[in-house]
Amino acid sequence: MEQHSAAKDDFKARRGGRGKLRVWQWLEDPRITVRERLNASGGVGYRVTLPKKLTGGKVLFLQSRDFEAAKELARSKGREFRQSRSTALVLPDDRKLQAATAVRTLKENAIAQGLDEVVREYCSAVAHLKPSGLTLSEAAKQMAEAVALAGRTGKPLLDVVAFSVERLCPAGGNKTLKELCDEMIEMKRGWHARGDLRDASFRDFDDRAGRMGNEIGSFPLPDLSKQILYDWLSGLKLAPRTKRNYRMVLAEILSYAKQKRYVASNPLEEFTRQDIKEIEGAAGEAQQPAVLSPNDAEKLLKAAFADHNLDLGAAVVLGLFGGIRTEEIKRLTWDAVRLGEKDPFVVIGPEIAKKRRIRNVPLPENAVAWLQRWPRGATVARSSHANDYQKRFKKLCKAAELTWDANAMRHSFGSYHYAKYGNSVETARILGHKSDDTVLFTHYRALTTKAQGEAYFSILPPPQAGAVIQFPATASSGA
Repeated sequence: MEQHSAAKDDFKARRGGRGKLRVWQWLEDPRITVRERLNASGGVGYRVTLPKKLTGGKVLFLQSRDFEAAKELARSKGREFRQSRSTALVLPDDRKLQAATAVRTLKENAIAQGLDEVVREYCSAVAHLKPSGLTLSEAAKQMAEAVALAGRTGKPLLDVVAFSVERLCPAGGNKTLKELCDEMIEMKRGWHARGDLRDASFRDFDDRAGRMGNEIGSFPLPDLSKQILYDWLSGLKLAPRTKRNYRMVLAEILSYAKQKRYVASNPLEEFTRQDIKEIEGAAGEAQQPAVLSPNDAEKLLKAAFADHNLDLGAAVVLGLFGGIRTEEIKRLTWDAVRLGEKDPFVVIGPEIAKKRRIRNVPLPENAVAWLQRWPRGATVARSSHANDYQKRFKKLCKAAELTWDANAMRHSFGSYHYAKYGNSVETARILGHKSDDTVLFTHYRALTTKAQGEAYFSILPPPQAGAVIQFPATASSGA
């Protein structure tokens, strides 16, 4: 058994009443004792005893395996009880009544914590709530309601709050839709000034984004919802294709907003195929495009070559037999038309191609025959101002007695080229489509036969249409 020498501090040893087990009294208050006790393993432990007269209630027993720790327990708890009793003696009656009421309240609510511990927790909670201006009761009520709502998500409350804050207070700052539209217009204006964006592209974006900003621009970006966008697009009194163009511009704007972290999510991405069909009608589905019959194509060619003042002969040839876009033709110069090559072609360079999709467009024999009948200048077709080309083309269609559909020449080329050669990927490449034949089959191909395709690419100028202009057969650079 462990032997202890006589305490030289504030504890005095005395014999206990049970064999050789020792007892020590605290000199500061001899009622508090530390006793040796045998535990189940045969070792010695220590029990600190605080009597009823000190605690004011039940006898308090505290256990420790270490003798010095047991003495420290006796000291700390003894002084705590003595101090509390002294404090109670000097409390006025109203404070004593408050303390008694508090103790009774704890007991009624089955709270086992001591009054001092409860008070400390209360004070700590009030300190945390002070910046919010909430009382503890108000905070508890809001917390209970928030936890109930968060429980529906299966996520912790803080995760739900963080998710909401990210969407309601975007990291990129708060903007309205109009402010975003104006920002993008100015950004594209800079591209246009540097020559990185063409006139028509900038005008189109400026018009559409400007209208969006004026009509629904007051909405803060985090408040934009699928329903707001759906209602606006549906309410546009425009053709289905034009509605689709507005949706594409809106998609570009909101995609930019997401990249800049003005919004956490893009409500336009919530649109289903059915939503788009309801908004755009037939424009949302694949339709067979209008194409010219071989006879109508020949009428258009003859009308263009009959009136040189319209300056559209070469443009019609390249549209019908090369599938080149109107906007590309308007910027095309004659040095890009390589008729002197073994296999003639047209270079659609980066300064001309839509979205910089450069390509060489092969020219069939009948296209070469027509182009050799047309005088060469600086440009393939003049376009002095924004509507100049379109006005002349309307006059041409009237002279040819044709009702015109947009992109009819390009659609005709795509349809007849595929019908004749049966190679959809090559047809799509010549048209300048992005990667495969999806766009060809969706927008540019009508149902035509191989015989019609062969007839279309066999349209030749009349024998007496004019003298053939000869070109040297030397290879051109930049092919």
